Amino acid sequence: MHIQLNPTSPKPIYEQIIEQVRHRILQRIVLPGDQVPSVRELSSQLMINPNTVSKAYKELEREGIFVTYRGKGTFISEDVEHLVREKELEKIKRQVHHIVISAHQIGITSDKLKSWVDEGYMKQEGESQ
Repeated sequence: MHIQLNPTSPKPIYEQIIEQVRHRILQRIVLPGDQVPSVRELSSQLMINPNTVSKAYKELEREGIFVTYRGKGTFISEDVEHLVREKELEKIKRQVHHIVISAHQIGITSDKLKSWVDEGYMKQEGESQ
């Protein structure tokens, strides 16, 4: 599993690992049942403290994204796509909520905000073709 860290990011390293694992699941780069590197292996690859990787793995396990079998290793959970998708939807809803509050505070109408969203979707669809 290829993880690329940004040492200049204000986001903690363990959160970057979690975010990238979720992203790779959504992109189907890693699949349910795939084994992930051990804490020691990944910390060695990334040249970071094993405790940082362990913290990320524990959070991913708490969320149900990782499953660890003693003596066998850590694997991507079988129902992971649903779990990650729900987490991403929650994140998007929070972001939209903050945008709506900010827009309302400076007098941007609902219609104007919707038109910007529509423009964004059209641009994204054009880029993906």
